[in-house]
Parts: sequence; structure tokens; C-alpha cells
Amino acid sequence: MAHAEQQRLRTGQSHEEWAEAVDAAYCRLVPRGHRSLPAPDLQHVEGADEWRKLLRAWDQQIRRYVAGERHWPAELEEAWVEALDEPYRSECRRELAQRLGCYGAIRRPGGQEGDGESWAAILDDFSSITQDMATIMADSRMDSGDDLEGLIRDIDRMEADLVAMRERAREIARHGPALQSVS
Repeated sequence: MAHAEQQRLRTGQSHEEWAEAVDAAYCRLVPRGHRSLPAPDLQHVEGADEWRKLLRAWDQQIRRYVAGERHWPAELEEAWVEALDEPYRSECRRELAQRLGCYGAIRRPGGQEGDGESWAAILDDFSSITQDMATIMADSRMDSGDDLEGLIRDIDRMEADLVAMRERAREIARHGPALQSVS
């Protein structure tokens, strides 16, 4: 939920625009006969008045899930993540993977672009850890008064990025770089 809120605040996206994005992702991911949520499938609604009425009702539904007034359905989580724009989607996926103990779950595109992206992520992680440690070691010791959870989160993120790079290097060492077809 935090990633959606960050995206909304940083991009100026309204609650209703977010609800529309979640509806589109949910309806794309979950076949009509298998949906347990009353998603309006706004892309197939004709008539502006009907569309607006359904969007407002869906927005209220989303707000109730976020507020904890209604049980958060598991099938909404994937749509919620898919509705995020980059870089919020990748960061949310990374946090979900870390929560599940899948630190090496981050897989960037192969080839030069993905390799550069992986290296940049590792350097960014190292920078975050360095900043964490500068704050922690300002008093020359690490203790319970320091933001150790933030440090652990940044170390886990770097570990995930390092594992992903190691697996990519192993794959290339074993099989060579994958050739991409040109159409």
C-alpha cells in the first residue's frame, strides 16, 4: 500500500485514477467467471454517467480495503502491484519477495541493459548501506537506538541484487550469453 501512496503523491495521481488502474489490472489478470470482487471492468462500460458511478463505487471499495474496514482479498494483491508504474512496481515486488525470503527473486532483463541495471542497483544499495552506517556509527557504536531495521533492509536488498548478478554470471559462464532474435 505504501508504494501506491508514494506513487500517487509523487505523480499527482488521484484516488479515482488509482482505482481505475487497479480495476484494469484486476480485470486483466482475473477471468470474469473467477472474480470474487465486484470490480466494475470500467474498460467495457458504456456511458459516462454509468462509468463515473461505477468508478466512484469501486474507489470507495478500494479505500475500505486500505483502511482495513474490509478483509484484503489475496487476489487483489497481484492487481495492486501490477497497477503500479515503474519504479514503484519493481520496488514493491522486491519487498514482497524479501518478505517471503526470496532474496534472489529480482531478475532484470538479460543483455547489456539488464547487466548495467543490475550493477547500478548494487552500487545504489551499497550507497544506502554506507549512509546507514554513517548515521549508525556517528557515536562510534551500533546499538538498539540506531535504525537497524533500515540497515538490515538495505543489506537484504543488496544481497538480493548480488544473488541476481551471481546467477546471471553463472548462466553466462555455463551457457554463454543468450542470443536475441531480430525481427
